[in-house]
Amino acid sequence: MNDQARRLAWTKVFSALASEPRLQIVELLAQQTVRCQEIQSLLQLSQPAISYHLTKLEQAGVLQKERQGTRNCYRLQEGVANLVRLITEEGKEKWITP
Repeated sequence: MNDQARRLAWTKVFSALASEPRLQIVELLAQQTVRCQEIQSLLQLSQPAISYHLTKLEQAGVLQKERQGTRNCYRLQEGVANLVRLITEEGKEKWITP
């Protein structure tokens, strides 16, 4: 992947993350693989809203959907998981100004 393609891919990722519900989903997925129903109950959003946000994240390459029996489960793509770990563990959000 050349530099321009890599920047375009990251642009899609950051655009998808520019939403509070989607950031909440990413925070959940940073800890473990989560079923769609668990996301819905934890965030207290409607099923259509959860589906919309999950689709946006999946299209941007942020997460991956896995089928486990009759349930859809989601996990972060490795590159995004590494970014989340870097920001939350090393950055301690010092780079965010109030």
